[in-house]
Amino acid sequence: MIKTDTEFVLNETPKKENPIINYKRVDDYSNYAKEYITHYKKSLKGNSISLSKYPYMKVKWEALGMKLEKAKKKELLTNQQMKKVLKIQMKIVNTCCN
Repeated sequence: MIKTDTEFVLNETPKKENPIINYKRVDDYSNYAKEYITHYKKSLKGNSISLSKYPYMKVKWEALGMKLEKAKKKELLTNQQMKKVLKIQMKIVNTCCN
């Protein structure tokens, strides 16, 4: 609180998400990518269990991606985190397209 003549003004800073949460989301995204790639490769070999996990994994991928995109738009991700997210996305694309 700041006192100005006869008024008291509450000095508040805007609330930001905890950076630790964003690191956790990036780590979750990374772990998901590893799991996704594993199941993708197994499904190519005909593993029906891996094929059945795809819808769940797609939903999870989209949810994590949206959370990270919101954090990016709010400038809550560091450059290092944004690079890691892009690297993860490229890893998925390269694995699935080769």
